[in-house]
Amino acid sequence: MFEKVQEIRPEIEGDDENLVAARMLLLKEMQAELRPARSRTARRPWLLAGAVVGTAAAVTAVVLVAGALRTPEPEPKVEAVPTRSPDATLTPTPVPSPVAASAPEVLQGAAIAAAEFQPSVLAPGQYLRRSWTHETLGVYDSSFDTWGQPGYGGSRETATSAWVIRSSGAEYSPADLSDSWYREWGPAEVVAVFGDQPEAERQLESVLSMEGSGGHPLHAGGAPSLPESGAEDILWYFNTMPRDPSAMIDWIKARQGDDYAGWNDGKVGWLLIGLLSYNVGDPGLRASMYQALSLLPGSTVGPEQHGLRTVTFDSHLAGADSAETSLTRFTITIDIATGLVTEISTTSEVGEGMIPADVPDSRSTYTMSVVDGLP
Repeated sequence: MFEKVQEIRPEIEGDDENLVAARMLLLKEMQAELRPARSRTARRPWLLAGAVVGTAAAVTAVVLVAGALRTPEPEPKVEAVPTRSPDATLTPTPVPSPVAASAPEVLQGAAIAAAEFQPSVLAPGQYLRRSWTHETLGVYDSSFDTWGQPGYGGSRETATSAWVIRSSGAEYSPADLSDSWYREWGPAEVVAVFGDQPEAERQLESVLSMEGSGGHPLHAGGAPSLPESGAEDILWYFNTMPRDPSAMIDWIKARQGDDYAGWNDGKVGWLLIGLLSYNVGDPGLRASMYQALSLLPGSTVGPEQHGLRTVTFDSHLAGADSAETSLTRFTITIDIATGLVTEISTTSEVGEGMIPADVPDSRSTYTMSVVDGLP
């Protein structure tokens, strides 16, 4: 259908914006078809009071005349209706169960919510504050006497000990995203240890020193970048990516290049999730990113909880020198009323090694607010 919109749209200025607007209208119509029609409510009696009073005299006259001309009616017949026998069983009419929305449908709904969401208009001196909490998994392999993070010098499969480090902080984005951003974060803390605990504790002293256990005070900088984005910041992606969802996927794939078998789509998804997690940018572009996510394979969705839905993407990666695959999983939790992201996570080598499968490589949660100034 989206291709049909592209074919018939008029050639006027703002092609991309017009296409996004048309696509949003089409998505809303599709969503409306899935909703049951509301029954019409009966008119309230007091709305008819004036008409009843105004016509009372005329009705009375008609009744008197009609009564004089009416012929006698036959006596009404009373027929006996058999009653239900006491031992009869009533069989209720089966009611069809509602069909649960699929992950792509939830992401299409998030696209509509993102397109309709009106971000707060920041007054002079105000900032949009994104409070965050990061949890990062570290692993140690005693056979190589090295520690790192899964995929970055470490492996869940071969780890003999592991730990989770948590840190919290905030980012302050200005009304004009090209102006200075501000960041701060507090000290890191160890919240979980797995495997050989004495071994892990010996490593954690050097780990925490590198993590910056004392935190970092408020400081200025430019727009943030993602680990997957190279030297470019998020604004470069916002200004450069095509807005058509299919073209957006192809553009990201071409920019990132080939990777392990099964990971090309996964890389696209994780980049889009990272960009969406900042909860800033043009609503139409955010809607297109959600639509692009809905086209990627391997997605499932959990039940709604307090207005939030979590979509999970699974990718089976083959190694460079092996035909065996491992499962990589990433998630995005979305406020379905606004399209804002509240949590993301990624887990490599799911179910391999001694680390529980529900402990991700990284997890980040976000809370958005408007503040009147910097702390």
